[in-house]
Amino acid sequence: MIFLLGACVCLNAAAANKTPKTVVINTEKLGKEVLGYAGPTPIEITVTDGKIEKIEALPNVESPGFFQRVQESTIFTALIGKTVKEASEVKLDAVSGATYSSKAVIENIRLGLKEAAKKVK
Repeated sequence: MIFLLGACVCLNAAAANKTPKTVVINTEKLGKEVLGYAGPTPIEITVTDGKIEKIEALPNVESPGFFQRVQESTIFTALIGKTVKEASEVKLDAVSGATYSSKAVIENIRLGLKEAAKKVK
């Protein structure tokens, strides 16, 4: 009985010390031909243990005022906490008044999720 209790404690300790698996996808090269109004709109997607942890915009040359609308929309937050598969099935909507920029960001997200699916199994 004591042996079994000790085995359970060891297994629980091992599970608690599990290092999370993180994959970071950068679309600077993947989406280099995906253009917003003024140029490429690369993003970075961080996936930890198979779930989207964050999506953030990388430097771009879009008009700051218009791109701010994209950043304030749900495009960058709607997929947080979802698995890559779940996120891939979500339809994101373009932002009115920043249509070119938001459509380019959405396409970069799509490309990034497709790449993440290859790396997260």
